[in-house]
Amino acid sequence: MNRRVAWIALAAAVVAALLAWLLLGGGAPKPPAAVVAVEAPTPTPAPEQRILLLFTANDGLLHPELRSVPLPAEVQERVRVVVRELLAGSAEQRPSPVPYPAELLGVYVDQAGHAFVDLSPPPTPLGGAQTELLFAYAVVDSVLFNCPELNAVQLLFGGREVTTLTGHLDLSHPLALNKAFIGTS
Repeated sequence: MNRRVAWIALAAAVVAALLAWLLLGGGAPKPPAAVVAVEAPTPTPAPEQRILLLFTANDGLLHPELRSVPLPAEVQERVRVVVRELLAGSAEQRPSPVPYPAELLGVYVDQAGHAFVDLSPPPTPLGGAQTELLFAYAVVDSVLFNCPELNAVQLLFGGREVTTLTGHLDLSHPLALNKAFIGTS
């Protein structure tokens, strides 16, 4: 009889353990929790602000043109907007200071307050001191007027530093604001 009692006690213990396991969640797989789709918040568009861009004129100088555009708070993105607007051309039909159809390839900003603007390289060599000076300072000064936290801009072409475009301006380092080529409107 002891054997029968032992088997019954063992069977009862196994049933109790199995019942406890089922009640505590180890049994049948739980249905997956309902997946709730959460929509990403709509980004707030950058507020419209006026920017100053520099374009050439018949007097051989750069002249300011004001334009309202959505201007992001982040400096790197602001530089990108300013350069793209400059490359898009003048709304007042002024000649572009960029003597070829350049593309903006990238913008980088370092902790020293220098922006690096990477443009597609000219398809053919450029000529003339005035071409190089107006091109460089239209980009540099347009960026610096609209991004006061920056103190210099270096132009890169095709991801590379160049020493010069026409032999008249050293482009191997960042350039500071230079108002010498800006005329009055």
